[in-house]
Order: sequence, then structure tokens, then C-alpha cells
Amino acid sequence: MNEIIVSPDVTTFCYVDENFNMIDITDDVPYRLQQFIKRCKFIFGDNLVLDRKLIEKETEDIYEYLIEKSYERQDFLFKKTYFKPRAKEKLLIALNKLFFSKLDNK
Repeated sequence: MNEIIVSPDVTTFCYVDENFNMIDITDDVPYRLQQFIKRCKFIFGDNLVLDRKLIEKETEDIYEYLIEKSYERQDFLFKKTYFKPRAKEKLLIALNKLFFSKLDNK
């Protein structure tokens, strides 16, 4: 399970297995994490990608701090803000690290 496909309304989480079947894992994703991903659509829009390969990339601690803090506090980071493409990419990497750590430790 490398890439997770999220429905446009962020209510369904699926991955494609080796036989190209879509496996629904929505029940495996904690509710709080589902709500957090829904809020992250505000920042990433349609560029929201959940891919285990991204957690291997390096990012600075500040991006991981921002994502973790926004996971803990619903009002943090979700204000009208513009991120440059490189910063958004690093935030996406940090989001994937948090997502897969929470999913694996569920």
C-alpha cells in the first residue's frame, strides 16, 4: 500500500492492490486523521497526495512541526495563507509522514 487515493469530498480512502482492485481503507483511518486530511484540502487543493514514497524524502523540522501543530489544533495553519511551491511540497512531505505514522500506529 504505497499511494492512497482520497475521494474529492475526502470521505473515502482507498488504495490499489497488485490486481488493480481498489481496497477501501476508510475504516482503518482514524476519524480525527480523516478530518485533518479534509482540512488539508484547504492548503493543498487537488494536489493532496498520500504516498508512502514521500516519507523517504528529507524535510526540515519546521515543516513537520507545522503539520503536527495543525493536527493538534484545528485553528492552526488554516487561515488564508499563500505558500510558495517548494514550501508546499515540504509541507506535503511532512503531512505524509504524519499520516502514515498515525495510520501504522492505529
